Amino acid sequence: MVSVVIPTLNSAETLDRCLASIKANNGRYDYETIVVDGGSEDGTVDIARKYTDKVFIEDTYFRGVNRNKGTKYSGGDIICFTDSDCTVPENWIEGLVDGLLRLHRADDKIVGVGGGNVPWIENPSFMERVIAMIMRSPLVSFGSRNVTIYQDERQVYHNPPMNSAYFRWALEKVGGFGEENNIGEDLELDLKITEKGYKLYYLPDIIVAHRHRATFKKFVKQMYGFGKTRLKLVEKFRTYSKLSRFGRLYHFGPLILCLMTFSPFIFIPLGMALGNSAYICLKHRTGLMFFPAVLLTMSFYVSYGSGEIAYLLGKR
Repeated sequence: MVSVVIPTLNSAETLDRCLASIKANNGRYDYETIVVDGGSEDGTVDIARKYTDKVFIEDTYFRGVNRNKGTKYSGGDIICFTDSDCTVPENWIEGLVDGLLRLHRADDKIVGVGGGNVPWIENPSFMERVIAMIMRSPLVSFGSRNVTIYQDERQVYHNPPMNSAYFRWALEKVGGFGEENNIGEDLELDLKITEKGYKLYYLPDIIVAHRHRATFKKFVKQMYGFGKTRLKLVEKFRTYSKLSRFGRLYHFGPLILCLMTFSPFIFIPLGMALGNSAYICLKHRTGLMFFPAVLLTMSFYVSYGSGEIAYLLGKR
């Protein structure tokens, strides 16, 4: 038995296509779909009930809390996770489960798998397209696992929950997703899994479509949260022997670039933003994205770095 868990909050715009794509999975495994809503006011719950009777409504929306409750409410031996702003391929459940079982038979320390993601390209706004390109550009992503697509199967330190599967017993053994923050809860889960000596793998053939933030304001807010949570996790797991994977020097790059932006050294982050924008325009053969890409790249450095600074100052 397989359970698919999806946390939601005011997801009416994307949830129908998400659940329809899951329903189109007709592989060898019996599965259930569980939606855990955090109090939506836009028809999200009604849409969810069109596809499953396992819709649970909570008082608040914390992704980690809701994913853990979805696991608790589920009956599956393997739990697959995706987000309400994703669509999955028709072989998604079978591909994740087959891969997890095959790898676990070869090495019983492998308890979770995941795949990559590409931008949701169905009727995106111009700003949404630029944000999607920015998130995957070299001087913003810096090889981040969340947006990197590998060509081969390999061990990884993290699988984003928009496209992942775990043994239920493994989730229960480590206490599930983090519940203190609404960002980074998935990183905390995978830290705990790896800390216990278990392994995670990447499957190259399982790709979902993911919709990024569609406005400048939402992008900045998300990046600020990422920066703040990154340092919080680094400190929380500072005794972890493989901490360097989660606290490498480039994770502190935005902090340095943020400070440079408000100093005589502003030419360094600005030069990086111009170079990053030129790369995006050349890759996608358009000049329309140049100035928005410069703005978003600089905004990434400032907002992510500000989140890191806010956490450090909050410690004092």
